[in-house]
Formats: sequence, C-alpha cells, structure tokens
Amino acid sequence: MLLLCFLGTGTQWDLIQVFAWGRMIAGHTQAMPLAEAVAKTFDGEMCSICRMVNNAKKQDQSRSNLPELKPERKIVLFVETVHNVVVRAPLSAAWCPVEETIVSAGRSAPPVPPPRAELA
Repeated sequence: MLLLCFLGTGTQWDLIQVFAWGRMIAGHTQAMPLAEAVAKTFDGEMCSICRMVNNAKKQDQSRSNLPELKPERKIVLFVETVHNVVVRAPLSAAWCPVEETIVSAGRSAPPVPPPRAELA
C-alpha cells in the first residue's frame, strides 16, 4: 500500500532526484571541497538523471491536468433486506445425551497433602 501511495503521488521522482544530487556531490568532491561541491550541485546545472526526472514530472503534471471524464449513466444498486430465521432444536434430540454420566466414578480420591518432589 505504501508503494502504491508513493507511485500515485510521484514520490519516486523525488527519490531519484535525491540520488542524482548525491551522485553529483560525490563527483564534485573529488575535485573541490564539500561546501563548493554542494554549491555547484545546486547552481542549476542538470545532469542526465536530473533532466530525466524533470521531464517525467512535467509528463505527470500534464496527465493530471486532463479534464475529468464524467459517466453519462448512473448505476443503481438495490439491496433486499433478509429476515433473520432462528430454528430451535427439539429438547429430546437423538444426538443429545439424556443421562449424565459421572466421569470420576471409578477413581480414588487425590492424596492429601499433595506429594512433594524430592531433590537429588
């Protein structure tokens, strides 16, 4: 979703432009100090990547200035309400056990006090 938001707003061109500026600064610092390299990078000189980004941004802006197409017809959706139906099972159903069985009928009472673990 984040990638689609970036692509929809044109952020990819900004990221490519930052990459181009970094590349220009790195190239200029090989021949001059950092402050001069940064100044020369932003003085208006455009590299090939900067020109490509500039052209792409202009194309994106020209696409967004197109007149908006409006549909001639409307689509109407009808939704029919569904009534809730509750079905009760009979109390004497065959799958419902009638007699309650006591699970602990054959077991002995637990030892009191509980056994302790011996440390070896």
